[in-house]
Amino acid sequence: MTKDEIIEWFKSAPKDSRHQRMVWTARKIAHLTGVTEGGAYQMLLVALINAERELPDEYRDVLGLTR
Repeated sequence: MTKDEIIEWFKSAPKDSRHQRMVWTARKIAHLTGVTEGGAYQMLLVALINAERELPDEYRDVLGLTR
């Protein structure tokens, strides 16, 4: 799965807390790919961190993220 596919799965997760959405997404990724849920959760976490780093500065300011 690509980083973009992983993020799209996260975006499609039922609206709940961020953690619950990550768990839901990790289960779906694990089911589709055969990796463990823990491995899928780690892949998702890395993909989300990298996506946040790629945000333009004006969006980072709005979200309260700093470099």
